[in-house]
Amino acid sequence: MADGFQVVIAGGGVAALEAVLAIRALEESPTPIELLSPSRDFRLQALSVAEPFGGDARTLDLAGFCADHDVVYRPDGVAEVWGGPQRVLTDRGDEIFYDALLMATGARRASVLPGSHPFRGAADVGWFGDLLERLRRGAISEVAFAVPRQVKWTLPIWELAMLTATWLAEAGGGERKITVVTHEPAPMEVLGEAVSSRVAELLAERGVELEAGVGVVRFDQGRLVCERGKEFRADEVVALPGLSVPEIPGVPQGRYGFIGCDAEMRVDGLDRVWVAGDSTWFPIKQGGLAAQQAEVAAAGILRAAGADIEPPPLRPVLRGALITGGQPQFIRAEIGADSDAVLTTSPLWWPPIKVAGPRLGPYLAAHWSLEREEEDPGLEQTEDLEPAADEREHEAALRLALDFAEIDARDGDYVEALRWLEVAERLNVTLPAEYVQRRDDWRAAVAH
Repeated sequence: MADGFQVVIAGGGVAALEAVLAIRALEESPTPIELLSPSRDFRLQALSVAEPFGGDARTLDLAGFCADHDVVYRPDGVAEVWGGPQRVLTDRGDEIFYDALLMATGARRASVLPGSHPFRGAADVGWFGDLLERLRRGAISEVAFAVPRQVKWTLPIWELAMLTATWLAEAGGGERKITVVTHEPAPMEVLGEAVSSRVAELLAERGVELEAGVGVVRFDQGRLVCERGKEFRADEVVALPGLSVPEIPGVPQGRYGFIGCDAEMRVDGLDRVWVAGDSTWFPIKQGGLAAQQAEVAAAGILRAAGADIEPPPLRPVLRGALITGGQPQFIRAEIGADSDAVLTTSPLWWPPIKVAGPRLGPYLAAHWSLEREEEDPGLEQTEDLEPAADEREHEAALRLALDFAEIDARDGDYVEALRWLEVAERLNVTLPAEYVQRRDDWRAAVAH
């Protein structure tokens, strides 16, 4: 490869970290990498839906990650891209030269349903927690979860609705009305009939009402106003936000600011510039897909540096874990394929972390100690699993881990009890709701 080939990665999310791991794994000799991110922490936003219900906030120090992978970390963002001289102008006014630039800056999340409150991730966990308490006390009794037409990836709304209904049932909140209103003809229709039908069943089991095929317009004085004059009564409306990419001078951008690219993730109209993640034109914004895009971009960058690598074509496979308040539903689907997605309560990939990045998944699982040391298989990439012939096998493994946790806690060995809860969390993506308070109590016991 060319000596001193300078790679600049703009962003600090899933795509950026996956690209770092891919370059380091595929390169023949060390490539200088500089990572720009105004945020000093990586946060797994996909898990933020569980935080109001007692889920742990999962973060990673970017400076430490970069140091571990021989990457220069700069706490700064991209203001402009100058394609001719191959330079980036940062928010702080610095100029940085690149031989290859990966735009993994993500997208801005903002309300597109007037009057509603968007759930954008970690920034809205506190507000949503207050909403739950108001529901429990009876200060409000009707909450609608809405999906505006601009939003194509709707999985978080189903998670929020089901988690809310499950939490209220366990908290003894009395009769409350929870409704999901979506423009989709059926829940998550992009993944096929099997997934749609199962999500509808899960909603019904939890008493969540479904209004599908309904476009929402605004929330005004207790009324969720929809297209064709339809209205729903609600005390509060929680909506998925619309995504957009702020203007980046020098980068060709399309509708909502999204960046066009080819099948190798090369930005349209720019040489030596790639893109991956939520800032791309790809309609489904999901962490696992962002990581797959980053893998393709990383291979293209190394080929540009002189490595004998052929970037694989992007054939996106969606791996998603639907958090329900009970057992998660694992989903695997080939985007664009005719066959329905596989959906099961047994893991379909390993380790079964919420965002199944090819390399980032195993890295985060190890970093966050979701694997017990003696069981760590040393995976470098996510491995797909076949659906279990009997889903009861997975349920039995989960139950066994929780039973061992109870036994160790009863014997006063809270350290071991917490380790078994880590195993349960590994199997279940998030900790079962009834064990959240026990985990807090056991942690307190260890601290004292």
